[in-house]
Amino acid sequence: MSTSMNHRTARVGRALLSVGVAVLVLAATGTPAVAASYDEYGKPELVPTVQGSNVVAPGETTTLTVRLENRGTAITHGEGSVDRLAAVVDSQGVTPGTATSTTVSVASGDAPLDVRSGKQSVGSISPRSGGALSLELDVDEGAQPGTYELPAVIEYQYVHRISAGDDEFFVVRKDVQVEKQITVRIDESFRLSVVDVTGENLRDGEDGTVSVTVRNAGSEAGTDVNLRLIGSDQLQPRTNAVSLGRLAPGETAAAEFRVGVRNIESAGNYSIGVRAGYEDEGGDVRRSEPRSGAVSIEDAPSFALGATAESLYVDSTGAVALEVTNTGDTTVHNARAVLHPAEPFVPLTTSASLGTLAPGESATTRFKLEVADRAVPQTYPLVYTVEYDDAYDERVATEERTVPVAVGPEMTVATDGSPSVAAGATERIDVTVTNTGDGVMRDAVARINVDTPFETDDDTAYVGDLAPGESRTVTFTVSVDAGATAKPYAVDTTVKYDNAFGRTVVTDTESTSVTVTEGGGGLLRAILDFLGA
Repeated sequence: MSTSMNHRTARVGRALLSVGVAVLVLAATGTPAVAASYDEYGKPELVPTVQGSNVVAPGETTTLTVRLENRGTAITHGEGSVDRLAAVVDSQGVTPGTATSTTVSVASGDAPLDVRSGKQSVGSISPRSGGALSLELDVDEGAQPGTYELPAVIEYQYVHRISAGDDEFFVVRKDVQVEKQITVRIDESFRLSVVDVTGENLRDGEDGTVSVTVRNAGSEAGTDVNLRLIGSDQLQPRTNAVSLGRLAPGETAAAEFRVGVRNIESAGNYSIGVRAGYEDEGGDVRRSEPRSGAVSIEDAPSFALGATAESLYVDSTGAVALEVTNTGDTTVHNARAVLHPAEPFVPLTTSASLGTLAPGESATTRFKLEVADRAVPQTYPLVYTVEYDDAYDERVATEERTVPVAVGPEMTVATDGSPSVAAGATERIDVTVTNTGDGVMRDAVARINVDTPFETDDDTAYVGDLAPGESRTVTFTVSVDAGATAKPYAVDTTVKYDNAFGRTVVTDTESTSVTVTEGGGGLLRAILDFLGA
């Protein structure tokens, strides 16, 4: 026998002995060699057992770990050439007593539960070893406490016979299907059940209230019960862990939670979950399975905005009258409009009260604005938000809304007249002032600004109110140097007035032409002028 064959024979022998296999080799000295054969008399024995606790509770979904153990031993009978047989065993990877291609299917049988796990593959299990599978169980809400057997159908293969001749061999495998039982126990327990869930003031962006009524639907009392909401993308608890005290079997209790509502695409029913923490009758701290209900969420309030410009001109102070209409289905309280600064405006007020707005109701408020002198007459966007208080007096703001307003051209005046003054004389001159702007000038005052060769102690004249396009003539007293050159001179004129909001505005400078003529009377005229004659 070669060295390599000796090693294989030794390996097979050790493998058979390691699983308690008895090998009978029949050989007679001087008799011809016969084909080697191998028979396995002891087949695998697979037994399923739950690892850890096998206790489940009514109404819960849980996963148990099951170990599938091979408790069998292989008793074999061999005859003929052990060397040849060893070579076949070695080449085929045969381990006596091993279950291969093992699968397990578990059913609920008479137990008040559903088995969610389907057929599971466990693979090969050699003697004194095992494989694991997961068993997901959904226990009925009204399951009666007790011990239940779950039928488990186990299918596998094992090597029944190997025959090996000088030139060929064959391996006989057997398919086996057996049914075993997996024991589970349903115990008395505290079991949370949702009786009713209602919502109040639940609108997107606001804080509202969720009221939950629960019942202990189990067969065991829970003490130090506290109820918690399970948050979602749409409903976030602001208060939580409401204490319910002790709940006996069949007893109900109610709790209220403040919740924030967010990310609502449309009105409708939205799911919300609850879970209870409690102590069981053995003093162990436990958590119930989560339960869920649904609450109705309303559309968020909506508003329509319209703006009207009032005396809004370049380089002036005006106002915008903003009308806000509640277009939603809910009354809003302590509503206010908020103006966000934007060029070319400088708000003098940024927030204004709208009061309480019922559905369909409108309110108008005004915002004073200064318009920069660099603005151009055109339509500009004003950005507003509407704010209001929710049920917990927390501020809620809408998204920004843009409202267009028109800014008119800067208020202007035109001056007219052809006054003349003789050199060396003091005379009264008339100037006509015309409102060429689009707004009313109130309590207008005209002023001239003179320079050489003119002098005046009477540079202002009251104009009064000037409507757009209206004119009024005013008079000023000026003196001209005796040596002034006879020609037309430009005298600057401005108008100061109050706008519709009591703000003082000064117009740009306008030029009025005043002609200086040749002086008359010589020395006598000068003496008379000196004497005031």
